[in-house]
Formats: sequence, structure tokens, C-alpha cells
Amino acid sequence: MKVTFLYVGSSLLAPLRNAEREIDREHDLDLQLATYNFGAPFTDAEWQDIESDLRDADVVFVIHVMDGENAARLLPLLDRFRNEHRAVVVINCMPELMKRTRMGKLDFARLPGISRKGAKTQSHAERYESRTLLS
Repeated sequence: MKVTFLYVGSSLLAPLRNAEREIDREHDLDLQLATYNFGAPFTDAEWQDIESDLRDADVVFVIHVMDGENAARLLPLLDRFRNEHRAVVVINCMPELMKRTRMGKLDFARLPGISRKGAKTQSHAERYESRTLLS
């Protein structure tokens, strides 16, 4: 099983590699991790590697990606390989990336109130109801 992690930060890589070894040892899944730190821009060659790993991934995690340039290049890749992935889990990212989250029947892009362009659509009554519930 191939899992691709796209993240920002320096503290995630070591725990991911440790988890990979433990899961392989305990469950014999032949787990393969591809990891990319999205904290800085990538070269075209690095983007080719990212594209290849996304194409081959069973599961994709995107964590803390907020950079406009990297996110803008990542969005079409996630869309292109959508049917190849069993799941895409996006955590604490810009809204356009968050909409790519899907696992089984859960698909954030199809949730009520999310438009195709990503804008939250909510009627006046729904806004009032939300405010009332939060009060």
C-alpha cells in the first residue's frame, strides 16, 4: 500500500517513518510512504516526483498546506488522480484543498452548502439558525 504525505513542518517526518516501520513489522502490509515537505517551493523535477507519487498512491494525506503556489499546483493533481486514490485526507489546509477530503461515502465536495466553486452557500434562514444554535 502506497501512502503519500504532503505536509508543512519539520516535526512530522520522523514519526511517519517510525510508524511506517512499525506497521510493516506488525501487519506486513508492504507500506510505502512518499513524503514531501510543502514548506517551500519545489523545482519542476520535484513536482514530477510528487506527480508520480500521487499517481501511484492508494491514500493521500495533505497536512497544513496553506502556501498559494504549492497548493495551486497540487489542486489539479489531486483532481486528476481522484479515481486512483482510495482516500484523500486533508487536515488544516486552505479551503480549496479541504474540499478534496474524501473517504468511502464521505466526500467534502458533495456536502450540502458547498458550492462547486468552493464558496459556502447558506440561506438567510440557515445563517440565523446557525447563530441561534451557537448562542
